[in-house]
Parts: sequence; structure tokens; C-alpha cells
Amino acid sequence: MSDREAPGDIAAHDWFVRAWVRIREEHHANSLEWTLRVFRSGEELEMMQWGWAGQEIDTDAWWTTNQYIPAAHVVPANKVEVMEILEERRPASDV
Repeated sequence: MSDREAPGDIAAHDWFVRAWVRIREEHHANSLEWTLRVFRSGEELEMMQWGWAGQEIDTDAWWTTNQYIPAAHVVPANKVEVMEILEERRPASDV
């Protein structure tokens, strides 16, 4: 997510960002299913951020999926470079 909405603001509706990203720094992440995934510096992949209406906008992490959370791996936002926004519904937009 970009700086368009400040973290800590409350989302007007459910929101998401799907982006093509590059990993800046190696990161080891376990899913809730205890599957280890090592993200390597320079690796490029599609990741997501999302949230729900009425909740604080949290953009501190990127997720590998929002479809099946137990299998998702999470990377801190400071280890991710957003290269291209593929699709989004911003937390404060009217769409």
C-alpha cells in the first residue's frame, strides 16, 4: 500500500491491494500450517494487503494470499518494494 491512506485511519469499507513486489531483504516466514517459506532478496512475486470496513488500516505486512489464510506467508512491509499495483480498492474510496 502506498501513503495514500495513513496507517491508523479507519477503513470506510472492505479494501485490498494486489501488487507485484520485489523482496528487499531475506525473510523466513511460517504459515499457520507451519510451512516454512524463505523469501530471497531480489525475488519478485504477487502479494496482497487487505482489511475490513470499520477497522484500522494496517499496511505493515504483505501476504501471499487472502484466499486461504492458514497457508499464507507474511512479509513485513519494510522488506517489500512495490513495483506495480495490479488491482486495488482503497480504504477510503467510493468504488
